[in-house]
Amino acid sequence: MRSSLAVVRPGPSLVAALVAATLAACSASRPPAAPCPATPSTPAVTPAATPAAMPTAISPATLQGAWVVDLRGAPGDEPYTQPFVVEAVDETARSLRGSFYNSEISWSRFNTAWGKLVITFITSDGQGEYVHTATLEGDTLVGSSTAQHRNLLVPWTATRAP
Repeated sequence: MRSSLAVVRPGPSLVAALVAATLAACSASRPPAAPCPATPSTPAVTPAATPAAMPTAISPATLQGAWVVDLRGAPGDEPYTQPFVVEAVDETARSLRGSFYNSEISWSRFNTAWGKLVITFITSDGQGEYVHTATLEGDTLVGSSTAQHRNLLVPWTATRAP
């Protein structure tokens, strides 16, 4: 009778899974900032920042008002601007009301759990939906818009309207 022995070589995904499992097991028994000790086969691992350890996010109400969105096609192109108006922010529902590119926002959400303000919202041009996402970085919204029906992905920035 002949037996076969398979040799398994750890690849990046196996190693990542093992590190994640080790970190999870160690982190469950330690305070969030305490490193997990090294063993002969693994280096010391410090848990990643948790939402509770993240800095307090800016208030979503900061979004209210008029913004000028620059949708230029490439960095060297002339600016191509359109309005983004946030009429109201509902912190309980984590949503906002307003318009983007003169189209009413039909659905929206914002998230502040990671120490920053991230928004997503949907508009339509009558032919299909556009999905927009952005993160507030200082006084600038840095975002992108996608539209499957137009095979479109456009990065953009927005600043407060004068």
